[in-house]
Amino acid sequence: MTGSSRDYTAYGLHIRSALALPFGPLPGPPAGAADVTLRFGPTPAALSLPLYTHTMKPIEQGIRWEAAPGAFLMHCPGLARYLVTMGRDIVIEPCDGTAHSVSTFLTGTVLAALLQQRGLVTFHASAVATSAGAMLFASRSGLGKSSLLAALIERGYLAMSDDVTAVELDAAGKPEALAAFPSMRLWQDTLDVLGWRGRTRVQEGMEKYLIPIGSFSPAQLPIHAVFFLTESDRSDVVIQPMSSTEACTTLREVTYRKALVKGLGQRVRHFQTLVAMAKSVPVFRVIRPTYPFLLDALADRIDAHLRGEPPFAGEDAAAGQAASSAVAGG
Repeated sequence: MTGSSRDYTAYGLHIRSALALPFGPLPGPPAGAADVTLRFGPTPAALSLPLYTHTMKPIEQGIRWEAAPGAFLMHCPGLARYLVTMGRDIVIEPCDGTAHSVSTFLTGTVLAALLQQRGLVTFHASAVATSAGAMLFASRSGLGKSSLLAALIERGYLAMSDDVTAVELDAAGKPEALAAFPSMRLWQDTLDVLGWRGRTRVQEGMEKYLIPIGSFSPAQLPIHAVFFLTESDRSDVVIQPMSSTEACTTLREVTYRKALVKGLGQRVRHFQTLVAMAKSVPVFRVIRPTYPFLLDALADRIDAHLRGEPPFAGEDAAAGQAASSAVAGG
């Protein structure tokens, strides 16, 4: 897996990596020093206070991971061990995983830990860029964030992130979304619906593929709305506004790798970001049928909502009014 380093950009960071990452490197020479260095090397069997953590606070532990302010250690049996320190350095100790599988896993939990160390809040959400700002689509796994993102790309929107969206507060305390990288992961059934061709399997034996995104915005944008995807036994798609209290609770639920927040010493920053988003950003609940998954109907409804069109029959009128006044089209 060793080789010359390449320079990438993701979440506004210049990353210099000894491992090929699952998205294109910078097309030309980078400007300035790297924000993050990714290299191969030995990792400890466990975090040691204060050798890796730079603090004497207790180490939080989960299944195959440990976290403390400034340090995160994860062991993926048969794949690799990862050590992330101070939001700047990632050390990888490969086990038996292929370079592709090692890098694919890194762009999820490991990169999220690094972002949290840098004070960003990570959400289980995809995002698109519009003239009004970033629109986030959040949910637990399996409810169609990536499929919806792909369908919106088909409708002319620019992607910002797939699955993990990072958020930080600007100088005025307003939330902004950072663009991730131009690739996404889609199941074969979604590729069939869209007529897209799969490229590289995310994992051998899995019908999920890594797809490069051509329609991508690298911008950092203020967040203009959040849509929380849910499902029910109803037959249509409905969009409902949430109260700020509901929004704060929901945003906490869809925090990506929420279990790491305490261990990494980011509870205050996390809480501040949730409150700022709940107070300043419209948050909507999107209810879609559990089965069948009407992807086109869902994307059409979201598209109309983003464009501020009047609510459809059965849609909460307040949601339509909020869309017209607060959300501009892509």
